[in-house]
Amino acid sequence: MAAALTACSGGGAPAQTGQGDTTSAPTSDSPFEAIIAEAQADFSETSQKILDAQEKMFSEVGETYEEYLENTDKIQAWYDLAVSETEALGERAVSYGREYYQAVVDNVDVTEDRDWERATEDFYDAIYDDAFDDYYDAVYDDAFEDIYDKYYDGIIADAYETTPYDEWSDVSGDAYDAYSDAHSDVYDAYSDAHSDVYDDYSDIRSAFYNNDFDVEGVFAPVELKSDSAPEAEEAVAEPEEEPTDDAAGDESTPSADFKTAMDEYEAFFDEYVAFMQAYNADPSATDLLAQYPDMMTQYADTMAAMSDIDAGSLTPEDYAYYAEVTARITAKLAEVA
Repeated sequence: MAAALTACSGGGAPAQTGQGDTTSAPTSDSPFEAIIAEAQADFSETSQKILDAQEKMFSEVGETYEEYLENTDKIQAWYDLAVSETEALGERAVSYGREYYQAVVDNVDVTEDRDWERATEDFYDAIYDDAFDDYYDAVYDDAFEDIYDKYYDGIIADAYETTPYDEWSDVSGDAYDAYSDAHSDVYDAYSDAHSDVYDDYSDIRSAFYNNDFDVEGVFAPVELKSDSAPEAEEAVAEPEEEPTDDAAGDESTPSADFKTAMDEYEAFFDEYVAFMQAYNADPSATDLLAQYPDMMTQYADTMAAMSDIDAGSLTPEDYAYYAEVTARITAKLAEVA
């Protein structure tokens, strides 16, 4: 990374500069802009690398059906490149975000919510929204449309009239399968990275609202207890009880208490989204400013309560409802991020 950062020392005060002043907003030479610029350049250079490789591949494969048959390995190599580069870019995008959030703690007065909110929103807008969207358009949409048009819907389609049907059908099917598999793999890599970057953004803002500024701690992996494995094995070894008729009738229904809790969480986020939409439209409104601290406290408390849910201990029915509600909440929060 261009901007090396030190590990966060915990949920304390931001790093000091000069005589103790803190930077409350990014400047032209701020670490924020440096990290965003590096990430933007990475997205642009990676997509260009894939496009340049495609142009080279088009030239090497040739323009005839016979040349296509001789060079399908070059086409597959390009597919593999598009997938691997997208996967690697996704991992780097997550790293850029975490580096950026550490820079926020080190350079912004985190006692002022609006300062770190603006700083984190800048990364969200520049990378999660713009850089990812541009990459999607250039690679997933345009590059794959070009290769589809050139081969499957071009050279191969044109060979239909001059090639024995059995041969043509096999070649056409193989071409489509290779295209479809790579297209899906690129989408999966893109989607996973996009979701990971959003999850980090959501997690860090929740932590900051809760006055937890230990960036490294927020993203630390969860360690499983070593003695949990034998218990799991014993549980697997126990014979399963046959469900009763009453239980069978409730297979898809979450427990009443759990459903009530999840519904309350979702109801709060409906209120929160409505509030933030009004606040973003008029951040100087006195009534909204008066409500803001309490709303942020409720937001932090609700996020903390949801984070405390042990998804691994839920029944299948409760987990299904948990996944359904959290997906809706995530979509709602994205509207005001």
